[in-house]
Amino acid sequence: MFNKILDERVLLARAGQNRIIPVGQLFYALILIQEKEERMMNETRKGKNGRKRVWKVIFSVLLIGMVGTVAYLFKAYSDIGSTAESIYTSVNVNEMREEEIEVETATQPISFLLLGADTGTAEEERTETGRSDTIIVCTVNPNTKTTTLLSIPRDSYAEIVGYSDVYDYYGDYYDKMNHAYAFGGTEMSINTVQEFLNVPIDYYVEVNFDGLVDIVDAVGGIEITSPLTFDFYGPQFIEGETRILDGYEALQFSRMRKQDPEGDLGRQKRQQMVIKAILDKVLTMGTVVNYKNILATLEDNVQLNMSLDEILSIASGYRKSMENFQQFYVEGEEMYIDEIYYYYVDPQERLRLSNILRTELELPEITIDEISTSANEPYYDTDAYSTDSSYSDTTYDSSTYGQSDVYTPNYSDPYSAEESYSYEDTTTQDSYYEEATYDSAY
Repeated sequence: MFNKILDERVLLARAGQNRIIPVGQLFYALILIQEKEERMMNETRKGKNGRKRVWKVIFSVLLIGMVGTVAYLFKAYSDIGSTAESIYTSVNVNEMREEEIEVETATQPISFLLLGADTGTAEEERTETGRSDTIIVCTVNPNTKTTTLLSIPRDSYAEIVGYSDVYDYYGDYYDKMNHAYAFGGTEMSINTVQEFLNVPIDYYVEVNFDGLVDIVDAVGGIEITSPLTFDFYGPQFIEGETRILDGYEALQFSRMRKQDPEGDLGRQKRQQMVIKAILDKVLTMGTVVNYKNILATLEDNVQLNMSLDEILSIASGYRKSMENFQQFYVEGEEMYIDEIYYYYVDPQERLRLSNILRTELELPEITIDEISTSANEPYYDTDAYSTDSSYSDTTYDSSTYGQSDVYTPNYSDPYSAEESYSYEDTTTQDSYYEEATYDSAY
């Protein structure tokens, strides 16, 4: 290094200035140049070391972030797993599929039974077993990317499957569809719906009053456009007005039927609006941060028969199918047996609905012979209902509710005021329910 500098300086002195520099001055100059070079080299090394330190800090931050993310996801997965175990309730129901469903591949259509139980606090306390006043069959087809909702009126006259085994009753027992839940819980409800429509139910989700309130609150409310003007237990709704409903408002919006010109059918439509709005919110990324609140809600007020792996597979593989809805309703007529109101659904109508659902599930269509009937059926005319497959509903859009050409069956509301009656069997079997006041708005 010294020789290099010396040679360069001597050459510079001779060539550039054309004179000789004294040796003492030259050595002094060379020492200064060397010190300067060393300072520059030190500064370069310091710069490199500084850049290395910056990269180390960045790498450390990224590493900490990755570890934190992994820890968060692990905690979330652990919480989900813990909650999934707490809300998982298996059911022993009649098997109607020849092959077992595998949701991991997300290639097979699946079905759900959504049960809304009239239990939980809401604005009043109920002490009896409760009934499933919301009964909705839901199919999800990943191939057509379509979700279908079929609401079954709670008063539908149906064979309560399994009643005779539990209550030592001889023959087929018929009652209101929602009483199956009171007589035998979720299992009897599922078996009754399967028999009523001749379709398999793969999974069920059961939610009570508080469950609906808490779920809506946990997702930050839902956006609803009211199809009519009414008020119910406090909240008021204006026809055509779109706003965000909290949990309590969503509950009352989905419960009222007396003020609806369409009676229970109108309530079914509003219930489907609420379900779709909840799914729309849950399927957005914005609700992920609220998973703890949602899980806490599920743990207290929801029961289902899906494992954690099945929940995750359905949430990911069937996600797109839950963005396109179509809705259907049951056509029937009112009747009274021993002065008790029922909604009678002709076997031909049940056949029509069955084949709609079976098509969505990619199952073979059936004939009238495969729809169960009984001597306890009051009457039915096989020519009274058309099974024209042209009947279909438009894709569900809550913003145009009540304005589209959606099929509207002739369903009238038999109740004009609150009334009391005894929950007794309509035949000669022993009484099951104690007398209770029944509000037909529920």
